[in-house]
Amino acid sequence: MPTAAELPEIETVVVEHRPPASNPLGAKGAGEAGMVATPAVIANAVADALGPDAPVTRLPLTPDRVRSLLR
Repeated sequence: MPTAAELPEIETVVVEHRPPASNPLGAKGAGEAGMVATPAVIANAVADALGPDAPVTRLPLTPDRVRSLLR
């Protein structure tokens, strides 16, 4: 198992550029990509926990929907 001693040094570089003209605030998305898979991961975990007799076929997984899958 590698430890911090085996890792190379990481150099951080900040690149500044003009804000995009595609919206009035000039803002860009940054952290949304990590959230895209979250509902699917949770749905798969619930489906795995409930077994093949209770397939999860739609989102969002509300408490009522999970309860109905248990029946």
